[in-house]
Amino acid sequence: MNENQINLQNNGTKQKKSKKGYIIIPILVILLALSTLFIIKNLNKEKEIDSEITSEIKKSAYRINSNSLEKFDLYFLQLENGKQNKIYSPLSIKYALEMLEEGTTGESKAQISNIIGSYKANKYVNSKNMAFGNAIFINEFYKDSIKNEYASNLKNKYNADVITTPFDSPNEVNSWISNNTLGLINNLYNDISQNNFLLLNALAIDMEWEENFIPQTGEVEFAIYNHENFYWSGGDELIPKNFKDMDEEVSTMEIIASFNNYDIVKELGKENIRKKVKEEYLKYLEDGGYIELYEYEIYLGEKINGLSEEEIKEKYLDEYMEKFLDKYIEDIDSNYKRVDKITDFSLYVDDDVKVFAKDLKKYNGSQLQYVAIMPTNEDLDNYISKVKVETINKYIENLKKLKADNFKEGVVTKISGFIPKFKFEYQLDLMNDLKKLGITNVFEEGKANLENISSDKSLYINGATHKANIEFTQDGIKAAAVTEFGAGGAGAPFDYLFDVPVEEIDLTFDKPYMFIIRDLNSGEVWFTGTVYNPLLYSLDTTNPIPGASR
Repeated sequence: MNENQINLQNNGTKQKKSKKGYIIIPILVILLALSTLFIIKNLNKEKEIDSEITSEIKKSAYRINSNSLEKFDLYFLQLENGKQNKIYSPLSIKYALEMLEEGTTGESKAQISNIIGSYKANKYVNSKNMAFGNAIFINEFYKDSIKNEYASNLKNKYNADVITTPFDSPNEVNSWISNNTLGLINNLYNDISQNNFLLLNALAIDMEWEENFIPQTGEVEFAIYNHENFYWSGGDELIPKNFKDMDEEVSTMEIIASFNNYDIVKELGKENIRKKVKEEYLKYLEDGGYIELYEYEIYLGEKINGLSEEEIKEKYLDEYMEKFLDKYIEDIDSNYKRVDKITDFSLYVDDDVKVFAKDLKKYNGSQLQYVAIMPTNEDLDNYISKVKVETINKYIENLKKLKADNFKEGVVTKISGFIPKFKFEYQLDLMNDLKKLGITNVFEEGKANLENISSDKSLYINGATHKANIEFTQDGIKAAAVTEFGAGGAGAPFDYLFDVPVEEIDLTFDKPYMFIIRDLNSGEVWFTGTVYNPLLYSLDTTNPIPGASR
C-alpha cells in the first residue's frame, strides 16, 4: 500500500453538552489523535536471511534508557526541523517498535534493540478521556502464515487485539482506529487489499485543564492590595495578539499572577506608617475633605445622634483616627505573601528561554502536563537543531509553581503574558526517519528478518506511517463580569497608597515555540511538537464575540 493512498480525515472538535447550573460551557482543551503502523508486504521471492548479526552495530546515541525525556523523544523534531506546525508521539512510536522487535531476529532485531534497549512502556488505562490500543490485523488468506507465538506475545505483553479479516474492505480496520482514537481519526484507509497484515498502535487524549485558563468566577480577576499602589485586572475574554511572521492576529489566553513578598510593615515600620498616614489624613481634612457619619459609626462601633459635624469631630476624631490607623495597619500587613492568579501554571524564565507549563486533569491515576518552550534570542529551528535533552530536563526540574516562597523576597512580582491557541495536524516521514536512526534492514528487500512473525522468508516492511492532530484551547467561555468587583476600604473617601517595589516577568509567547506533553509522574513523553502558525483570531469559533476587537 502506498503512503500517498492514506487519507486522514479530521472530524473536528467533539461537542460536549453543558451541565445544568454551570455558567461555563466546557469545550475541548486538547484534541489529539494519531496512529503508528507498519505495513508488512510479501516479496513473493526467496531471500537470504540474516540469521546472525553480520556486522557489529555501534551503540546508538539515541538508545532509550528510561521512561523520562530522552534524545529519542526530540529526534524527530530535530530531523524534520522545518518552519511549520508539527505534532508526533514518541510514546506511540516506541510501542510500535517494541511490537515489531518481537517479530525480528538477527541484525534486523539488533538494529531495533539498539534504539529500544531495555525500555518498557508504561501501561495506561483506557477511558472516555484517554484511548490507547495495539493491534495486528491479518489478511484472512495469510492467517496460517502468522506464528501463534508472535500473536500470543502481542496479546499478552501489549494487550494487542489480534484480528483476522478479509482485506478486500478497510472498514474493520478504520473502525478499530476510530474506536481507539476517541473518534478523532476516521476513514484512514481507502485500500488495504495488497497487504498481508498491519501492525498498529493508536492513542488519543481528550482532556480538560486541571484549572481553566479563563476563570469560572470573578474571584481572582482583580489583585488590589490594601493601601498599596499595585493592582491588575484581566482574564475575562480571549484576546487577539500579534505573532511573529503572521499578518493576522492570533487567538490567545491571558496569563496573569502576582506575589506580594514585600513586607511593608517590616520595611517601613509600624509607627512610621501610622505617622505618615495620619499626616496625610489630617492634610486631606484641612483641604476640605470630610469623614462621613457612617464611617465614625463603623470604626467606633456605636450610633451617633444629635451632634453637628464640628461636635462629632471634636469629640470623636482622635479615637476614630486611632482605630482607623489600627485597621489600616492590619489591612496593609495582610498583603504580605498574598498570591493572586487567573489560572494555575508553572514557569521558568532565563536570558535565553521562556517556559510555561500547565497540568491537565488526572484520569484513571494518570496526569499529563503541557510544557511550552520559547527561545527568546534565536529562531526556533536553530534552537531545536542544537538543544540538548539535559537542558530541557533542567527547565522542567526548575519550573516554579505559583507560591509566594518561589519568588524574590522584598518585592511584588507580577507575571503577565499570553499563550496562543492552535489547531493542526501533521504526518511524520516515519520510515525514512527510522532509517536515518539506524533501523534499516526491516525496510529493505532481501535484508529484513521477520521470522518470529512468520516462516515466510519473503516478508519485509513496505511502509511506516505516523499521523497526529492536536487542538489547544482555553476550556471555557466566560460568563461573569469584571464589574462585579470593587477596590477595598469599606467605601471610605480617604485612602493613602504606599508605593511598592514591583518586578515584572513577561511570559508572552509571541513567536514560534516547541512543546512537550508528558506524564507528570513518570516523565513519559506522549507528544512533542512545534507551533509556527497559531489559530487565527478571526477563525476561532470559541470566541464569545467572533471577529470582535477587544
